[in-house]
Amino acid sequence: MESLKTLELFAGIGGFSVGLERTGAFKTIGFCEIDEQCHKVLRKNWPDVPIYTDVTQLKATDLPEIPDVITGGFPCQDISIAGKGEGLNGKIRTLVGVSQTYSGM
Repeated sequence: MESLKTLELFAGIGGFSVGLERTGAFKTIGFCEIDEQCHKVLRKNWPDVPIYTDVTQLKATDLPEIPDVITGGFPCQDISIAGKGEGLNGKIRTLVGVSQTYSGM
């Protein structure tokens, strides 16, 4: 059986991909993550998988293949106590708009 292709948005260090790939049924085809420190971990564990940095600019034509599954980590910078505490009204929280963009993929 062919593996399902996954795209991980707000990837962090690839937690969704680790879990999905361990099942043997998924293959990660791309990550989108803005944090350069996270890129180091992603490149170490998935050296051949492209990393995109701006989720608001990512288009289906940028991807090597169309994903079967799109996952997204919760963009927590505005919500975390480590952040500025702006909550759901913060500027970093782009998940809602992004989910509308990718629903037509």
